[in-house]
Amino acid sequence: MESNGESESCHQAKQDEKKHIYMKTQIEDLFDKLSTTRELNSTSVNTVNVANKHDELIHFNPDDVNGKDVAMENLEHCEIFMKGIPSSLHIKNLHGCVIIVGPCSRSVDIDECHQCEFALACQQLHCYRCRFAPYNVEYQSKQHDIAQSGLVWAVDYWDDVLDFNHKTPDVHSPNWETIEEEERKGWSLDVPSSFS
Repeated sequence: MESNGESESCHQAKQDEKKHIYMKTQIEDLFDKLSTTRELNSTSVNTVNVANKHDELIHFNPDDVNGKDVAMENLEHCEIFMKGIPSSLHIKNLHGCVIIVGPCSRSVDIDECHQCEFALACQQLHCYRCRFAPYNVEYQSKQHDIAQSGLVWAVDYWDDVLDFNHKTPDVHSPNWETIEEEERKGWSLDVPSSFS
């Protein structure tokens, strides 16, 4: 009987541990969701938010975005031109948009975007099912922004994407492809003074 009591005690301890792990996971998931929501809705001086816009042309100057996290969410048929060096970009739920950005010093997260075009350079890009071409954005302070961004311009993996969801090293990932040369576009962040 005593050993049976110990078994019940051990069994109960294991059940409690499982509940603790499950609850911990739920709490961590909740904090992740809250963190992402807080990031996108933040009014911090270090965050720039663009949300819930339709058919708009938006220009950002370096003073607007330098060293800041930029969040874009729920945009349709917008064109955003961002000169400067944002710290990170969080882009979610865009449809039919064009986003042209100077070099981003850290990461860019793109989620739930459809029929969009992005011209950006960054340290790390999180996205799914995209086509890639070399960064082809020109503007007056481009060389200065590249130097200030901390990106090593000689290291360029636009055509050698590391796909964490593709585990077969000798087979090209079906999750990304390159844009053919004749389809590639060039962009400019230099805008007329009336937009500044």
